[in-house]
Amino acid sequence: FAASAIETDALLTEPVRRPTQQRAARTEQLQARQASSMAAEVKKEFWLPLESNPEVLNGFRDKLSASNAFAFHDVYGFDPDLLAMVPQPCLAVLLLFPYAEMAAAKAAQLERLRSEGYAPDAGIFFMRQYVGNACGTIACVHALAANSDFTVSAGSELEAWIGANKPLSAEDRGTNLALAKFVSAATSESAQEGQTAAPDVGDDVNHHFVAFVAHNNCVYELDGTKPYPINHGPLSSDLLSDAIEVIKREFVAHVPDGQFNIMALASVE
Repeated sequence: FAASAIETDALLTEPVRRPTQQRAARTEQLQARQASSMAAEVKKEFWLPLESNPEVLNGFRDKLSASNAFAFHDVYGFDPDLLAMVPQPCLAVLLLFPYAEMAAAKAAQLERLRSEGYAPDAGIFFMRQYVGNACGTIACVHALAANSDFTVSAGSELEAWIGANKPLSAEDRGTNLALAKFVSAATSESAQEGQTAAPDVGDDVNHHFVAFVAHNNCVYELDGTKPYPINHGPLSSDLLSDAIEVIKREFVAHVPDGQFNIMALASVE
């Protein structure tokens, strides 16, 4: 069997590796296989979903020992008077939306970004979601981690986890979150504290959480089911107002009769 020209060129141009280089290469390959295997295992897991409820999310915040200087608040509507009820500053906005109804629009969005050669800012803290029904957990951790100077308590497990995972890829962060026992325990406890009965682990839940945060004066959408964070453009005023405009344009416009819920991580009243 004759190698193709591309294969032959690759063989001819492959550098001769010294023993130490060969060992390093084998170690990297082994680590990559182990990481891939670990990610495959955590993808089989499901957690109880968090209810879209400020009391539940603030309880989750407390279980992570995050700062109580900022809390999750309901956003009651798009009217400026209703937005004015949310305390300032607002550090993050969480959106719960009907996932299945939005699937086509979100797929088209990703295809458009690929065709445009979109490249997000690598400095933003973003992680992939590998655990089923963990979108509420992921959104909350995204909101806290993106504002860790204000929201994360010194000496907490969350601070240590964020610090250890900052240098890693979004995929590795997602795997490590799935393996973080303190996060899964806080999720399990908080999911039982909602106003409605918690579903069974593994139940199909149609609604999905994403977070919006400010980074380098731009509004970013953080959705762990996507391959990267999505930049929705520069901040024009405050994060809450700009995130609401994104939600109206990119979500509600596609499903005007859909069920949406919005909360803001903002200063305590």
